[in-house]
Amino acid sequence: MSTVMQVEAYKSFYEQGMSAYDCGDVLKARELLLKAAEMANEISTKSVSYQVKTEYRNIAMKILNFVKTKCGNEPQKKAVKSGETKSSGDEEKTTNFQPVNNDEKITFEDVAGLQEVKEEIEFKVLNPLKNPELAKKYKINAGGKLLLYGPPGTGKTFIARAIAGEVDAVFYSINCQDLISKYMGESSKQLDKLFETALKNERAIIFFDEFDSIATKRESSSGGVDAEMSRFVATFLTKVDGFTKSKTNKMLLLIAATNRPWALDNAMIRGGRFDTHIYVSVPDSNARRFMVEKAFRDVPMNSNFDYAKLTEMLDGFGGGDIVAICEKIRLKAYKKSIRTGVEEKVSMEDCYDVLAKHHNVITREEIERFENFQNGDMD
Repeated sequence: MSTVMQVEAYKSFYEQGMSAYDCGDVLKARELLLKAAEMANEISTKSVSYQVKTEYRNIAMKILNFVKTKCGNEPQKKAVKSGETKSSGDEEKTTNFQPVNNDEKITFEDVAGLQEVKEEIEFKVLNPLKNPELAKKYKINAGGKLLLYGPPGTGKTFIARAIAGEVDAVFYSINCQDLISKYMGESSKQLDKLFETALKNERAIIFFDEFDSIATKRESSSGGVDAEMSRFVATFLTKVDGFTKSKTNKMLLLIAATNRPWALDNAMIRGGRFDTHIYVSVPDSNARRFMVEKAFRDVPMNSNFDYAKLTEMLDGFGGGDIVAICEKIRLKAYKKSIRTGVEEKVSMEDCYDVLAKHHNVITREEIERFENFQNGDMD
């Protein structure tokens, strides 16, 4: 099937699916929308254009998110539309927000490299808490709103947890999709509950992961997933603008993370909201060396193992990938030890074998787009 035919098929499945959803036939809508998502993903996979590839990958993700939140596997029910109320038989979705268990405390000492990122966070978050009198003179308040952006696997979540460790804050990690309800108006209750729970603590951080899944640019649509996202964005902005600290809370920091900052609604990142933008890039040479040495500390190593060479070979990889690659290298030596019954040492040959089979998902083109965004190019 040609690309043109695939696009037409995607549009047809999507339109039929949304029509079925509007008519209350949730099961049929689910079936058709899943086909539309599958077709969009296929267009993305086969396209040689980065723009087309990204556009249809995002379309597929958006449709799947809509299916997940609106067309679940529960028995068929008519969709509740704006202005309607739920019947007594409709169960309300509730979320019990629990902080992340921080038994293993993470601080900036555990974060490899990213010195500029650490310094910016130090001035924005940590110093106002360490020296409140000086901050008060300049009318600087602890807390606020940060946006961490960068390629996938560069450690945005890890940095957010390190901030919590530095200031001894309770850390709430939120998958943004969990905030979206299939019933109109319930998202507002979820947000109220989240802020109410966080503000019971003296210091708290709320981390919104995959922020672009709910905070994408709003379209002028009267129905379907775009309209639903627009309503949620409006609700979210109201909550973010209107939250007030309790008497017991000395700091509430909101951190959002995204792999697609250019896709965010401009209203989300203007002054007074998530206006502090911090680029979390791929690890530099020093950071990679730190991660490699940490990964193989106290591990049986062959005399031919070259830390500098492996560090060089990992250039361009994200932090998450580096951790995974090092684990696979250790696992390779471990498997040989099991087979031979002799303690096998990690060698450079293990490194070459693993890296030969590992594809870096972060491209130079993507890095350039992030750097352009950092320099003010919002597209």
